[in-house]
Amino acid sequence: MSIGKSESHIDDGQSLRMFTRKIKRHPVYRVVKRPFDLMRDLPSSAWRMMTNRVRHLPTSVIVGAQKAGTTQLYAHLVKHPRCFGAAEKEVCYFSWHADRSLSWYRSRFPWRRRVWRRQGQVLEASPSYLPNPGALRMMQRVLPSARIIVLLRDPVERSFSHYQHEKTRHREARTFEEAVEEEIRANIIPPELGVALRDDAQPMLGYVSRGYYALQLELLLKLYRRNRVLVIDSASLFADTTSVCERVFSYMGLESYDVDPGKVYNRGFYREAIDPGVAERLREHYRAYDALLAEVLGWQPGWTVPRAQAA
Repeated sequence: MSIGKSESHIDDGQSLRMFTRKIKRHPVYRVVKRPFDLMRDLPSSAWRMMTNRVRHLPTSVIVGAQKAGTTQLYAHLVKHPRCFGAAEKEVCYFSWHADRSLSWYRSRFPWRRRVWRRQGQVLEASPSYLPNPGALRMMQRVLPSARIIVLLRDPVERSFSHYQHEKTRHREARTFEEAVEEEIRANIIPPELGVALRDDAQPMLGYVSRGYYALQLELLLKLYRRNRVLVIDSASLFADTTSVCERVFSYMGLESYDVDPGKVYNRGFYREAIDPGVAERLREHYRAYDALLAEVLGWQPGWTVPRAQAA
């Protein structure tokens, strides 16, 4: 797959949507819109807090990775009549809102009796959990019996998509090459198992470090039994959406359900493509981390398998 190709190709019919999305991503628009969003959501949030004790905590959580298809998977799963989602896809309680009460977290989910009546499952999806050791530990304390779902994307593709996500929202002024070189030169997280297990382990939130999947999964598999963690190569989700969703439904204890494999959610359209030299620089950097990933998983993700071997 050519990195950036699916996200950089824009036909004429998408121009208006691109323009509208560009306006909505501008910082000024977001600042102006924020008070109106808070006013709109205030009655609902207050009601949810008042009724939080009769709401159902998640039974399954999609923890990441960011830009790896979590929105796509979540959107398909919550169409199932026995799968209930949150008030918003990314609650981010264990990462960005850990200072809030458990009552607030519970308030974001559906009525307990609705879930029980349908013998349903409750799903949350917050990609900010996987690279954050503190978030994973807190999640295990609050949801010790949850099923955990992880989507992993080729870290080179993921990092470029992450960069474009920030750039289109006017939060990144550097070139991708500058951002990558700066992070690699800092080299603060070595390819060594045990890094994320330390009590003082720092979140891996950079364009590059979010792709250190082995270190993140090592901690997750210490906190949850292996049969409570489902890891999926996101390439398979987009290659065969139906079969991957069926696999996840079964894992969650839900019966088969037809999804629309042609429906794509939260697709990014970028005019810029990754420089081949930067891609190769990243590929070489990730080589040691990918070797650890295969060791942790017990199988090789698609992007680590040479093309001739994969064929």
